[in-house]
Amino acid sequence: MLNPADYTILSGTQKAQSDPVLQYIHTYLLTGQVARESFITSIGGVRSSSVLEVKSIDRIRSSRPSQSSMTDEFREEFRNMPVGGINLNSPCCRRTRLDTHKKTQREIGIFCAAFKDSSLEWNYLHQPDFIFKSSMLLAWGIGCCLIYIQIVTNNFSCTACIVVDLVTFFFLTSLLCLAWYKNVCWWKSGRYEFRIYGKYSCMAFHIFEKIQHSVSLRITVYLGILFSYYAVISLIMLNCDRDMYELSYIESKIYHYEMDRDTCFHPWVFTNMISLILGISYTFARIPFGLKIVISCCETLAYLLIVFFQFAFIFQHSATTTPFMKAELAHCLRVCMMLLTMYAKERQSEFNTKMNYKLNVDLQNKQKAADLTNQSIIILLNNILPSHVVDLYLNSLAKHELYYENYRMVSVMFAMLINFPMNLPSLRVLNDIITQFDRLLTAYREYYVVEKIKVVGCTYMAACGLDFNLASNIRQTDHFRNSSLHVEVEHARNHRMTDENYDSDMNNDEVVFIMTTFALDLMRTLAACNRAYSSSFFERSLSQGKICIGISSGEIMAGVVGASQPHYDIWGNPVNMASRMESTGLPGHIQVTEESAKILQEFDIKCIYRGMTFVKGRGDIPTYFVGIDENLKFMSAKLVNRSLSRRFSVMSSLDPDSLRKSSSSDQESGE
Repeated sequence: MLNPADYTILSGTQKAQSDPVLQYIHTYLLTGQVARESFITSIGGVRSSSVLEVKSIDRIRSSRPSQSSMTDEFREEFRNMPVGGINLNSPCCRRTRLDTHKKTQREIGIFCAAFKDSSLEWNYLHQPDFIFKSSMLLAWGIGCCLIYIQIVTNNFSCTACIVVDLVTFFFLTSLLCLAWYKNVCWWKSGRYEFRIYGKYSCMAFHIFEKIQHSVSLRITVYLGILFSYYAVISLIMLNCDRDMYELSYIESKIYHYEMDRDTCFHPWVFTNMISLILGISYTFARIPFGLKIVISCCETLAYLLIVFFQFAFIFQHSATTTPFMKAELAHCLRVCMMLLTMYAKERQSEFNTKMNYKLNVDLQNKQKAADLTNQSIIILLNNILPSHVVDLYLNSLAKHELYYENYRMVSVMFAMLINFPMNLPSLRVLNDIITQFDRLLTAYREYYVVEKIKVVGCTYMAACGLDFNLASNIRQTDHFRNSSLHVEVEHARNHRMTDENYDSDMNNDEVVFIMTTFALDLMRTLAACNRAYSSSFFERSLSQGKICIGISSGEIMAGVVGASQPHYDIWGNPVNMASRMESTGLPGHIQVTEESAKILQEFDIKCIYRGMTFVKGRGDIPTYFVGIDENLKFMSAKLVNRSLSRRFSVMSSLDPDSLRKSSSSDQESGE
């Protein structure tokens, strides 16, 4: 598939030609230097086609967006922010601006400025109204103005008017005091935060906060204020005698004298009062804008009925503000202009407030999504790397540093599952067994810092002691303190501390005992899986799996390698020796080195001498089998099992490969 003219191609080596696997295959050698002249271009092409491009720190920093580019991006975002719900731009405007308005119109209605999303509108209305105090102060001022106009108009001639005025004034004043009482107390106490208030003060605070945070209570207060306004203004109309006013007006025209204006209300005073009420109808925030529109339209409609039907004569014969315009039309024009002006102003304010709320909600959603992504990354890293490595690795990665660790005492285990052919049924069973191993590892990882390194084929690799704070990380919760594993660990600790040769300064020798206990639990888990599979018809043939385990301990180095798909691995002599202990071991046994055997004997675990075992790279070395009885429990070092010792002595004289083959044949014959 290569172009022969671009490379120098040689025939394969003599060793490749004589290899039994490659003897029927033609192999070639390619020179590292390209024969053509465009060498630099070729090398550049090869580099550009690599999966992972490694950049220097300077190139990475230079590729980051500069401050000016970020400022330009912010400016572009600001220009695209919607500032109004109605598109008044000409067709020649930019497409991006039109797209922004279309998106805005899809989110917020045009007339009522309500969110198309009902849940978003509901959440917006249930936000607290933090300017309720200011709205209440304005409502109180307008109420006082209406009461003053009504009193001046009626000249205290109506007892019912005085009662209504007093009730309205005390109602508005009580709401004002309730809204501003907390601020007054705050100013009076000199802005001291930890002052203790009385029962009634706390009750007033609670009622105000309840109104401030409840949309139903705010609507109730809003409607109550408008009702009190119309109670005051209705008294003006009730005290007006239309017949007397018409008679006085006709007589004044006939006999040419000044008519008495006190017989009825002044039309422009009434119009101005209606305009003030229309203004306060749009003032309160966090009230449904549709409700404001309905109420203001009803007010305007009622005013038009009064002008053209109920008191038509009074308004027709009043002064006009515009030449050549009828007086009743001038009155209606002022109220309608007030309605349209307040609607446009409040709609713009409502639109800006809702867009601000929408942007905050989107920002919070993005923040939650970012937090969820960060948590997912942390969870994935904790599944890939040990928990104590994740934070340190992220800090080292941010500083472009290599992360590594050195440990003086770590126990390494290799556990290989035997009798698992590589086919689909076996793969499913193998996955179930490895999953059970991982569940067992969860308890050891949380309480005894046993870390899973990797799984290669049918080999499960784990290590114990990969933490500088091992002693403090062996936590003992109430649930775990009652477990059998905790009892075994405490028993081994007590036995070791009573030993005369125990040295308290030795570092983390307990990791060997913990690793061996974990290996024994792996054997118990596999036995439980075999019993479960033996009762199933489909997996019955796969219920004879065995495990061969090798353990070694000593000084190792650990670290994270790789920029893409980082992998936490360990290196050192214990890793190689544990692999050799597994490869030269026997099914159903745990083989350890002499150093690990001595440590286990200090924990009252019997280790049976196997003999001199040939280990690749080390020659013949003494190895030991961990004493395990038929119930998969540790044998005490004080007990002597001669028959088992003789059995191991016979096994040590046999070849490990022949023992594995014989074990496989025994399983096939059902022995």
